[in-house]
Amino acid sequence: MNATADLAFTPACPSREQRRALFAAAAAPAPAGNATEFLAGMHEPAGEQTLAKNQLLALPKANLTLTCLAGELWLTRDGDREDYILGPGRSFAIRRGDGTVVHALRPSRVRLTGA
Repeated sequence: MNATADLAFTPACPSREQRRALFAAAAAPAPAGNATEFLAGMHEPAGEQTLAKNQLLALPKANLTLTCLAGELWLTRDGDREDYILGPGRSFAIRRGDGTVVHALRPSRVRLTGA
């Protein structure tokens, strides 16, 4: 866990079943033209992406650092009881094997880099 992440208990996703449903929805293939994955970043993760309000982003299961450049992000990891809210300038370290989904609470810009 990155010390710059703000911990947030979110009653919006209180049960394991609701978390699994969120991950299943995020893992569904995105239609063409809907940028919800870092396609070029699967093997060499790096890049910036803009997310619309309420857009989901399923992150690759690799050692990465997610940085919020603008906006506000809600980050949840499979198996983690905590959820995390990231504001501008905040980062979060993602470990290999983590099932991680990011939800843009407002229009946001993110950077994903190899850790």
